Formats: sequence, C-alpha cells, structure tokens
Amino acid sequence: MTEKISHNMLQAWFHRYSSDLEIFFCRKIGESDAPDLVQEVYLRAITYSSSAAIIQPRAFLFKIAANLVVDHVRKQSYRQCDNYEEIEEETITSILGPEDTLCGTERLRKFRDALAQLPADHRQAFLLNRFEGLSHMEIAQFMGVSDKTVKRYITKAFDHCLSSLEL
Repeated sequence: MTEKISHNMLQAWFHRYSSDLEIFFCRKIGESDAPDLVQEVYLRAITYSSSAAIIQPRAFLFKIAANLVVDHVRKQSYRQCDNYEEIEEETITSILGPEDTLCGTERLRKFRDALAQLPADHRQAFLLNRFEGLSHMEIAQFMGVSDKTVKRYITKAFDHCLSSLEL
C-alpha cells in the first residue's frame, strides 16, 4: 500500500520509530547528539514533499538518519581540521629526522601563516581535501558550491601555500 505523508502519519511514525532512531544515532555518533539528530530527522521529514509516496516509513526515516550521520561526521571533521593553528609539530617531526626538526618547525609556521592568509572558503576546501581526504564532489556538496569551484579553491590554496613555503 502506498501512503502519502501527512502530519498525523509522521507523528505516528515517530511515535513508533523514534527510539530506534535514537539507538541508531547513539551507535553511530554517540549519545550526546542523538536526541538532537532524532529531531532533525523529524524536521527533514516534515519538509519532504507531501505529494511523494512513502511505501516504507521506517526505511524513509532511516535514510534521512543515515544522511544526517554523514553530514554530522563531515561537520565534525571540518571543525577539527579548520583549526589549522593546531596542526601539531609532531606531524613535521615524525616525518623529518632530528637534524631537520628546526627547519621543519619553521616550515610549519610558514604553512600556518599561509593558511591564515587564505579566504575562509579556500582554506576550508583545501583542509577538507588534504587533511580529511574528502573528494571534490563531497566538498562541493558540503559547501554548496560546484565541483569546479572546489577545484579552483584547492588549486589556489595549494599554490599560495607552496609559494609561501618557497620564500
């Protein structure tokens, strides 16, 4: 049977599946954010086109939940990698020998300074790509821009950082 979504139907679905969704979020991202994400599923489901048919309500809600987990993880990664000032010196010293550590520390300082000079969108795209390993398409979806724009941001950021290190 094909059902069309309504507020009453959505409330019934949440009454039935909200505890399952919360357990899902607890397993995927931890207990602290789970209740908020359950509410976010509800909000996204409400904004879903009412003319669309929902055949399997549980699958529908869990698809929204899975997408939210991906979004949440990306946002957490971005928050961690955007703090470029905290890129640890251990990264440099683990790659270099003891004799090169002083030079590496100076290059790290120059790299941080170069990142600080970048426009925020260029820096964000560069860090998500180089430190978090996200593809251009993933970054484009996250930032709400085109793949071509992401490529341009990353290229400009890379060129700027490289030229700053060569000085």
